[in-house]
Amino acid sequence: MKALNPFDIDLKKITLIEASAGTGKTHTITTLYCRLAADGYPVESILVVTFTEAAAAELKLRIRQRLFSALKNLSDLSSGSRMEAPGDELSVFLSRLPDPTLIQRRLKLALTCFDQAAVMTIHSFCLRVLKENAFESRSLFDIELMPDRSSFLRQAGFDFFMMCVNHKDPVFLKYLEFKKVTPERFVDMFKTVVSRPGILIKPVPEPFEINFDLYREIIGKLREMIINREKEICDLILNHPGIDKRSYTKRYVPVWLSENRMKLEQEGGNALFEMTENGDSLYKFTRTRMAQKTKPGERQPEHEFFDLCQDLLRFHQEFEKSLICLKIDFLSFFNTELDKMKKARALCFFDDLINDLAKALDCDGAQILQKAVRQTWSACLIDEFQDTDPVQYDIFSKLFLTPGTPFFMIGDPKQAIYGFRGGDIFAYLKASKQSEEKFTLEKNFRSSPMLVNAVNTVFSKEENPFLYQGIAFSKAGTPGTAKNLLILENKAVPPFQFCFIKREDMTLDKDGFISKETAEKLVPKAVAEDILSLLQSKKRLLDRKDENSEPRKISPGDIAVLVRTNAQAEEVQTALSSKGIPSYLSKTGSVFDSKEALALYDILWAVYQPENKGSLLAALCGPVFNFSSKEIAHLNQTEDLFYKWQDRFRQYRTIWETQGFVPMIMTLFHSTEAFLKTESGLDERGLTNFYHLSELVSKICLEQRFSPHYLLKWYGCRISKDTREESADELRLESDKKAVAIVTLHKSKGLEYPVVYLPFLWEGTKRLVKENILFHDPGKNYDPVLDLGSEDMETARSCFEMEERAEHRRLLYVALTRASALCRIIWGGFRSVEDSALGSLLHPAGCKDDPVMIKDLETLLPDSGQGIFIDGFAFGSKGRFKARALETYKLSARQMHQKIAPAWKMSSFSALTQSSSHSAPEDRPDMADEERSRPVTLALFPKGARTGDFFHSVFENLDFEGDPDKIPEFVQGEAGRSGLSSPGLLETACKSIKEVLETRLMKGPAGFCLKDIRKQDRINEMEFVFPVMPFEMQSVIKAFEQSGPDSPVKDYAKKLSQFSTVEFQGFMKGFIDLIVRYQGKWYIVDYKTNFLGDTYEFYSRQSLTDAMAENHYFLQYYLYVAALHKYLESRMNAYDYDTCFGGVFYLFIRGMHPDSGPDAGVFFDRPPKTAIISFPG
Repeated sequence: MKALNPFDIDLKKITLIEASAGTGKTHTITTLYCRLAADGYPVESILVVTFTEAAAAELKLRIRQRLFSALKNLSDLSSGSRMEAPGDELSVFLSRLPDPTLIQRRLKLALTCFDQAAVMTIHSFCLRVLKENAFESRSLFDIELMPDRSSFLRQAGFDFFMMCVNHKDPVFLKYLEFKKVTPERFVDMFKTVVSRPGILIKPVPEPFEINFDLYREIIGKLREMIINREKEICDLILNHPGIDKRSYTKRYVPVWLSENRMKLEQEGGNALFEMTENGDSLYKFTRTRMAQKTKPGERQPEHEFFDLCQDLLRFHQEFEKSLICLKIDFLSFFNTELDKMKKARALCFFDDLINDLAKALDCDGAQILQKAVRQTWSACLIDEFQDTDPVQYDIFSKLFLTPGTPFFMIGDPKQAIYGFRGGDIFAYLKASKQSEEKFTLEKNFRSSPMLVNAVNTVFSKEENPFLYQGIAFSKAGTPGTAKNLLILENKAVPPFQFCFIKREDMTLDKDGFISKETAEKLVPKAVAEDILSLLQSKKRLLDRKDENSEPRKISPGDIAVLVRTNAQAEEVQTALSSKGIPSYLSKTGSVFDSKEALALYDILWAVYQPENKGSLLAALCGPVFNFSSKEIAHLNQTEDLFYKWQDRFRQYRTIWETQGFVPMIMTLFHSTEAFLKTESGLDERGLTNFYHLSELVSKICLEQRFSPHYLLKWYGCRISKDTREESADELRLESDKKAVAIVTLHKSKGLEYPVVYLPFLWEGTKRLVKENILFHDPGKNYDPVLDLGSEDMETARSCFEMEERAEHRRLLYVALTRASALCRIIWGGFRSVEDSALGSLLHPAGCKDDPVMIKDLETLLPDSGQGIFIDGFAFGSKGRFKARALETYKLSARQMHQKIAPAWKMSSFSALTQSSSHSAPEDRPDMADEERSRPVTLALFPKGARTGDFFHSVFENLDFEGDPDKIPEFVQGEAGRSGLSSPGLLETACKSIKEVLETRLMKGPAGFCLKDIRKQDRINEMEFVFPVMPFEMQSVIKAFEQSGPDSPVKDYAKKLSQFSTVEFQGFMKGFIDLIVRYQGKWYIVDYKTNFLGDTYEFYSRQSLTDAMAENHYFLQYYLYVAALHKYLESRMNAYDYDTCFGGVFYLFIRGMHPDSGPDAGVFFDRPPKTAIISFPG
């Protein structure tokens, strides 16, 4: 492959450019872009595609900077104000073109119009094409893009199991349970396949039915036979001359028969056996297995029992075949169901953008779309081309793979490491064959020459280190500069170092390797001690970024530790912390994986259910409140203190329900000592995570309008790793720049660090895959194939393992090319070192002992030019890292004492009355003597908001006309969610609910019971919002004064005087428990669970009136009536308040009983029309 000279290539050819690590890929892209702009291509016609938003933003900035510097340098050269100098190659090239003045005008125009530059991700490109060419692409105009599809995948998975699995025979369901087949597991297994069309699935068996009646008949015969003829079967096997007695011994055959007899007796006709070599012992009695264990030339024993076991083996094979059919059905259902969900909600996922554009380019009339796209973009550059998949390449090839179109594919196949995301190295290899020109970037500008030479030496150990033809390794060159060096006493330190941990005094496994358990404890400690030693050493770093820089001391921010997994990252961080070395996990996980996420979850539950003691104590134990065990014990023993905390969390819940999540969480945080004191249990990371989590939750609340209940459900899914995909929830902290970066190998791609530690390269890459093998078939042009269990499974597994080994070799290349000055590898005789990418490359003869391994490493030294060094390691380094103390300042915020009057706000009944005071109502026993002595049904039922929430939920979801006998079953489900599921409480609740439904609410012919209300005549929990401009409490008082002398609210106007100063403009909002329509009239119903007393006398008309006044329920239902009046007036043509509105019921359900009717527990009023019309709004 030819070396690239960007000033000597034909721009109008299909060109592939291989850019090895550190060879200036971005610089090359900006050069080509400037050449295109200088050649007359408008910036809006030059398409540049990369694969992440961050990469697109950086690339756009770099292109603009290059255009600016090219224009400036060209102007200076043309005017003679400067001479040609090294680094001015682009400007010099442009100055030597026929018309430099025209070139300057074009570059200036490019900068002027650069806000129109098309530098974008693949998904942004597809979205723009689909939107701008909706007719040509046959796509929807208005469609919402969903970045997180996890909830939809989960829903489709559960729908499939509900509709297609749960009704199957119990034996097969038992088999599925044994195979750990669940909706979540199916979704996790196949979500990648769903987003990649064109995958061939095999085998495709014909649908068939399993005869479960025959299966149970065979089980029955086996059970009978093994019970009655166990000794006969045992003697036949043990005395048969042909059977291998080493496999069928006197010790085990009776045990096997006994355990299978017990299983058959216990499980009966639904007994399930795993008929495999490593499964149940019944397999050993099949004809298949006994034939394998019969001596050559001998006949195997004959018995009906063995025939029955063979029949079970056949059924087991049918189960396996049926499971394959189920997987195929799932994939079909999954795609269909997801399409239905997306169409119903007018949304799409990121993968849909690519797939939809590919379909549009593959249907009739695609030429019109192709022409439209080519008119928009006449040149295309694709960055990170090695990560392109077949569908993406198909799109680009159909749009830009035409003669005379500048089409550049820039990437490095040696860094194609995202196969798990759908990246396809074979798509790159196919594209390579279709390109007209191929070039390579030769010089590594990132690393020191010695380090470049060392990496060259390592990958030259094999003729084909990346295993596939077409991915060749060519040695990288260097510019020859001596920058980016680690220096000790003015001498360069070898930059590629093996820190070899010998097996002496180590815990070894049976094969003589350092055990995995030992390594997991040893390696993080070794890394921490070695980094501490480096930071305390006299070694200095010579940085190439500034030519005038002097060697400087190494700081933690110069160092990165590259790991494989998040668990390893946390272990390394713990080890570094023990040495006082600052570190951070650089995007190694989601903030929802943090301990702060779990702590916030506990807090949200405590706010939602402050009556739940467990939830409240869990929140108080967390890092926000930081209660000690002694404080928790004291809280448990002091009832008043516990009630005080419950009230505090109830206040938080009120803020949540009335003002929203953000005011609630900010009030909680800023009233909590942990967020205000630096000596609390929360460090900078913890605080940042809490605020970051709050930001993400508040965003979802605004977007989805989640109630507290559904927010908690969503949050629970987010902290479950099985239901979450990558999103904006990655950890972040500004001060991380001054700490050691701990980064996963995949995340490190494209990054550069002066010093890199690689502590886990010895880990093996072999992954055991038993089923669902996704591989590329070399016999079919490397097209992707999903093998669910065909006869060619072993071939598929071999192909898959080859792809895995090749990708891990590429991952190794990425790891070894991140450092610019020092790469230090922890190495030794660890358990899986022979299976690792580096181990297989450096130690082809194996790693049985340390001398052999060290000898293999020493063979690298001659060719490395002193770039490679083999270092030993001695544990026991003491001391801690002492960072330079930063100057601190005592900061305080200025206080504002002036009160700001809100001119415009959203208010509610709760907000209006939150400052009111309450006093206990007087006892008014005015009922008959026989009523006084009768306790209410709910006399002993728990008090508090939890009970209120429970009964509200019941009445909201219960069918009033339904079968009363089904009420207990319904109530049990609701009670479980409310923590009121004890049998005694359930029985009492059901009795009370029936009584409420059967209680007559009014006397006379217009009276009715709740059980008379049909579902279609109910509106549950109706939300209302209506404008009030302005809302003045004086107007409310006047409205109550117009209620009439006989109204129950006649004296309430005086009580409102405490709110006389309330005044605002904005909106009034709220929720009405129930609106019913009965005999042409509309009624408002509100449920109350207030405890007024334990007998019916406390729920008389006068007692209820007092309670209504005391709790300001009069104000509440006047708001409700005003809202319903406005609603009906706007919706009904012949609406009249006097004839259409029936009144308001406040049902104090503790005091309701059919025998008492409306005389106990039922408050009724019908405000006059004049009062409602004069109500504000």
